[in-house]
Amino acid sequence: MSLLFLLLLIPDIYIWYMFLRNMHWAWQALYFVPVIVTILCMILVQTPLYQAWMFRIGMTLLLAFFIPKMLFMLVSIVGLAARPLFPIAWQVMNGVGAAVGAAVIGIVIYGTLFGWRRLVVNEVELSFKDLPAGFDGYRIALLSDMHIETYVSAPECVERIVDEVNGRRPDMICFVGDLVNSSPRELDGFMDILPKMKAKDGVFSIMGNHDYCTYARYLDENGKLKAVRELQARQRRFGWQMLNNENKILRHNGDSILLAGVENSSRPPFPDYGDLPKALSADRKDSLFTVLLSHDPTHWRRSVLPETDVQLQLSGHTHSTQFKIFGWTPASIIYKEYAGLYEEGDRKLFVCTGTGGNLPFRFGVWPEIVIITLRKG
Repeated sequence: MSLLFLLLLIPDIYIWYMFLRNMHWAWQALYFVPVIVTILCMILVQTPLYQAWMFRIGMTLLLAFFIPKMLFMLVSIVGLAARPLFPIAWQVMNGVGAAVGAAVIGIVIYGTLFGWRRLVVNEVELSFKDLPAGFDGYRIALLSDMHIETYVSAPECVERIVDEVNGRRPDMICFVGDLVNSSPRELDGFMDILPKMKAKDGVFSIMGNHDYCTYARYLDENGKLKAVRELQARQRRFGWQMLNNENKILRHNGDSILLAGVENSSRPPFPDYGDLPKALSADRKDSLFTVLLSHDPTHWRRSVLPETDVQLQLSGHTHSTQFKIFGWTPASIIYKEYAGLYEEGDRKLFVCTGTGGNLPFRFGVWPEIVIITLRKG
């Protein structure tokens, strides 16, 4: 942790030493306020005094101040190194660094004030040779990663999500995990809104890593288990059907498919409670076309592709890091599959980038609802 705090201070120390140390002491002190508050928030979130707003303030300050200052410092140092050969290099690179920093600040301002509210609906068609004919044209509304605490100050955004989904008249709604950030209490202001989301064949949900309430502090393990049970009970009160390593046979126009859901299956540090064989077991004589709900898309290559014949997996989890610029997102460094459609032969994975987040910020990766139309052929 000490190394992290030192890293946070390095850009401020560089800028202070190179540009600000001869200013009035009051201005110098004011300059260091953002980094001091950032460090204080990061300390507090590790203590029993933790509150969600501390994390949000710390992360917002990190985005708005640390990253622009770090980029400015790196560009400035390049100019400083080149100055013996090109005397004007430092001034030029300082100007470039300032422009880059200002652009980052602009992105943070837009993403924090507007981007996380900019809901989009993506409609896609997925074709399968072995899809039962009765399901040709079947429509699935895919939602993920609502992180409902995102919307505590803006419940109208959740109302819009519900209205957009209902307006598309899907045959089925699938929510693939991370309904909350850390506690079922986050749902208190939404108990009358989320039950309004309806589909002919129902709303189905699974557990994401945040839904195990591991990011809150409890006196003992029983406190966490009680929170998880409450979260699941609230979803059932909405009328949602939870698939905790379970499945359901769906019938449509005389044909059947299997809808299966696994609990979160991830590598550390995320929890792994998924039981894929149990989720796929069903009392049937013949193999059914299967749609699998699994929160973490890495489950597809780890287990689903090598161990099953599942035709379609629906996932979330990545948020595509809630940031994309010029077609690039940091998620591409972390995940092999992080947004949209991926295919291996006739088998498919679709990753929804979600609507909410740990932090109310999005840029380039807008909150999304996905409407999937299944096609035969």
